[in-house]
Amino acid sequence: MFPSISANIEEMKSVIIEHLTLLEEKIDRYFPSLNTDNYDWIRNPFISINMSKYQLSLQEEEELVGLSTDRTLTLKFSEISLEEFWISVQAEHPLLSARELKVLLHTCVNYVFQPFTNLKTKKRERLGNIDEEMRVALSHIRQDNAKICKSHEAQVSH
Repeated sequence: MFPSISANIEEMKSVIIEHLTLLEEKIDRYFPSLNTDNYDWIRNPFISINMSKYQLSLQEEEELVGLSTDRTLTLKFSEISLEEFWISVQAEHPLLSARELKVLLHTCVNYVFQPFTNLKTKKRERLGNIDEEMRVALSHIRQDNAKICKSHEAQVSH
């Protein structure tokens, strides 16, 4: 059908296979598979604990046992968010807090990345402070445009 393509089809196959193999290796390197079972203790440190599963050091295991047996922390855990809980126990359990921070930080980075890239592409021509823009982009409070418009006077023409 296409003589020039059919003559080089084997060469093209090998190039494509090599490219896909290298792509797979790069993806595996940059995005390693994450076994979330190893981080159950972060999501709920008060569940029954199989220490060998979590690959913790001896000091981290001791901190986790101390944390999981503390009744006041159990109540606190049910009342506040996961991030607030780990921040609140950071002083008492520094090794566990440092370890969980590495895991939870990835979630935060992903949460902030999308609004940041959106702002960066939309407002590239404007030089300004990105902090204010990010604060608005990440806020759960939505602006009431009608209320904002009512609070300002219309500009009178000259």
